Amino acid sequence: METALFGRGLYDGGDDLADRLRADIELIPALRRSWSPDLADRLHDPLSPVGRYDTPIRGLVLAENSARAQALHTELADTVPLATGAPPRLGLGSPHEPLLTVFDKFFRVPSTELWRGVAEQLYGFSWCLTDQTRLCPECVHGSAVCCMYGAPIDYHHFAAEVSGITGDSCRAMAAYIEHVHRDHGPRSRERAVMDSWLACLQALYLDVLHPKAARIAAGDDKRRSLRYRSVNSAGRALALLTSLERPGGAFGQRLVEATGIAGMALHDACDRRHDNAAHESHNFFTLLAVHDRAESLAPLRRFCVDLWAWAVDHDLLWPVLLAGRTLLWQAYVTRYQTPLLLDHLAPPSGIVPSDPYADAVLNRMSPAPRAVHPDDCSVRGTCRDKSAYDRLLDVCLKHFAECAGCHGYERAGWQERTAHLDRGYGRKAAGDPVCVDRMAVFTVLAQLERVWWAADPTVPYKGPTGRWDPYLV
Repeated sequence: METALFGRGLYDGGDDLADRLRADIELIPALRRSWSPDLADRLHDPLSPVGRYDTPIRGLVLAENSARAQALHTELADTVPLATGAPPRLGLGSPHEPLLTVFDKFFRVPSTELWRGVAEQLYGFSWCLTDQTRLCPECVHGSAVCCMYGAPIDYHHFAAEVSGITGDSCRAMAAYIEHVHRDHGPRSRERAVMDSWLACLQALYLDVLHPKAARIAAGDDKRRSLRYRSVNSAGRALALLTSLERPGGAFGQRLVEATGIAGMALHDACDRRHDNAAHESHNFFTLLAVHDRAESLAPLRRFCVDLWAWAVDHDLLWPVLLAGRTLLWQAYVTRYQTPLLLDHLAPPSGIVPSDPYADAVLNRMSPAPRAVHPDDCSVRGTCRDKSAYDRLLDVCLKHFAECAGCHGYERAGWQERTAHLDRGYGRKAAGDPVCVDRMAVFTVLAQLERVWWAADPTVPYKGPTGRWDPYLV
């Protein structure tokens, strides 16, 4: 079955690439009706160029979706308690304005609640997580365009309104591929970023074809499933892109993969309750729980904190920035209602003892050494160089004390922080991301307690609830 996204001519360009990409989107309803376990094998051309530049992910998407990869189906609630209490997930829409000012430069849309939501959640997913002042502007826009192209795929179940700009998104997608091949060399990290985004889009395409909202299911190989989640969440693409903001210092494939996992783990911690209710397996916490038949919070939190502490020790800020920006974006997006969730979680009644290094696969994937005190899950307590941590924290606190837009951020509740983020994204849209970055670093270093609570199935949600559609996940 011939498609552009899975075909051999994807990177060849041509005047018809945008039309072929659009045809792939229009094919989704028919493919969903005729889905079978071998669909990925039938769609994927063996000569597909995806994985040419980001070579560690070559073949990963097909491997996780192949009929040969026997699915590990599970009724997880029978073996591991699942957290599901949360405010209802909303559709697309937002009262916020800053991201629309950026989005409207490229996609001419009216200032309505819908399009503010599209700018915030879709285009903003990449734009909010990167520093446009340190990176190639066309690559920043291209990465956000990938999110726009992926919108009618990832949100196929409910976002028909976005179809009005599908043609523009496809043309912008083709232009991004052309830009990277024209302006960045064959061995450049920019080409790896683009390649990783295309793998992400392939994964999203296959994910939406599966029967949904039925029961949790995961691939049969834990490490491959974790790596796949880092791809289909765009954690890997964004880690590669963020690493380019500060090209000096340590860099390697293990660090990129760990950074992508840790960054998106904060997204998945906040999303976990909705994902569980919708029987969604593509969540780092759920994937680990499926494979281990045990609660996954302790090992995944340990993995993340170890990475961030190691990054602080080595004066390596980009893994911390990606994680913090991801969480801030998650809290800002109107439809997630994450601040409402975080502000209405009850404290844990007691921590069930578990070995934070019990997961051998995660241990092998971490570039950081084991913590001296494994039960201390604070970043400062894990840092070897606590003075480096203190300096970073002091820089953030000094900024909050002096900046009118950020003043009081360190003392605010999560719902109160939305106003700080609105001003921060406004400043970023004007060309200065300092407010967002200070809030991002401070949040990872000192404000994650309630985020971990959100992922904890023993922690109840005490706030407003309501009926919601699992297809809104």
